[in-house]
This record gives sequence, C-alpha cells and structure tokens, in this order.
Amino acid sequence: MPERVGVEGAAPITRVDATAVLQLISDGPSGGTAIVLRRPEAPPFVVMGDDSEEGFSRLRRGAIAYGVPELYQALPRDMIREGHILHVREDHTPARVDKAGSVFGPMPEKLWVPLNDEGRPFERMRIPIPSLERPAFVEFVLAGDGDLLDYRLDCEARMGDGYICPYCGKLCPQKEPHTAAHGVAGHTHAGVAAGQDQEPPPLTGPLELGHPGSGSHL
Repeated sequence: MPERVGVEGAAPITRVDATAVLQLISDGPSGGTAIVLRRPEAPPFVVMGDDSEEGFSRLRRGAIAYGVPELYQALPRDMIREGHILHVREDHTPARVDKAGSVFGPMPEKLWVPLNDEGRPFERMRIPIPSLERPAFVEFVLAGDGDLLDYRLDCEARMGDGYICPYCGKLCPQKEPHTAAHGVAGHTHAGVAAGQDQEPPPLTGPLELGHPGSGSHL
C-alpha cells in the first residue's frame, strides 16, 4: 500500500509497497510482461486495455505467496467476463527498472509499475522477493520521469519485519498463532493442510508441504 516516508522536517517521499509481481505469459512473439501489483490480492484476470485488449488468466488459486511471481496465461478476448479484473493501462505505466532481468524475469522495458491516485509515479518502490521464513525486499528510487519512467536499484536486498509461512506463503506479523492452523509439530493436532476446515485425528508429525518458491538473486 502507498506510504509516505521521510525524516522529520524534510519533505515526505511517496513509496509503494508492492504485494506481488504478475508475470503475463503471452502467446505472441513479444514475450513476457511483468506488472508490479499495488493491491493486496491477485485478480483472476488481467486486461492490458486499449482498443485491442489482451486478456490473461491467473494459473492458480489461493492467496499470494510472498515474493513468488504470479503466472498468468494469455486467453482469447471473448473469454473476459464481468468480475474481478485488473485493467493495467488505467493505473500502471511502462518503466525501465534496474536489474529487472534478475528480479522480475523480463527485459527492463517489459515492466509496468503502478501510479498513485493522482496518476503520478511513486518516488520509491519496495518489491518483495522470495526468501525462507523472513520477508526480503528490494527497493527502487525514481531516477527519471520522462516518456518512460526510470527506476534505479537502491542498495541490495534487505530483510523486512514479520514471518513468511512455509506452508501457505502468507506474510504475517509473527509465526504464532498463524502456523497453529496448519497443525505443525507441538500443537494438539498435526497434519492439517492449508485451507482445510476441520482438523483430522492427531498424527505423529506435520505434513511436509514444502516451500512455495525458491530463493532469488540480484
């Protein structure tokens, strides 16, 4: 969510804390496009807008896993229906972002970044990246706002506050009581998978569900 940061007595700086990066897999020769997401949930559909709308459908269900790119597959335009749709060209703009190939995957000019409520670019962007149990992020600062926005990497990856659940990938303030819902070892019932409504009989240990994503490097 957008945030105003800065020191006392100095002009505040607008920063957007992104929640995810959407990877659009096109069926054309142009290749993939990445969208920095400002909203807290991933929409089932993404529409690029303009007169020749190109639609994309999310490839999985469930909550966003912290730092793990969300994959979307191109689909025919007539499959777009009313509902939860992100119209990218209404509140995003193309940008050249430093280290885009390492952090996001696509080329620097294939990245769309969010605009603020006044249609202006954010001065800083904080993007989550994959990590084990501890939230990690990279931060970018706006270096130029001409026809194509230019964001430069501000230092290297840094650790944030909170805890990333290795079962469901959610970012939460602390490990407990969140992981109790998954039935990890040390709780009354073990072996409760994420999203399961009722606990099964006690087992000897937790289910090994693995981690939603691998590490990232710059």
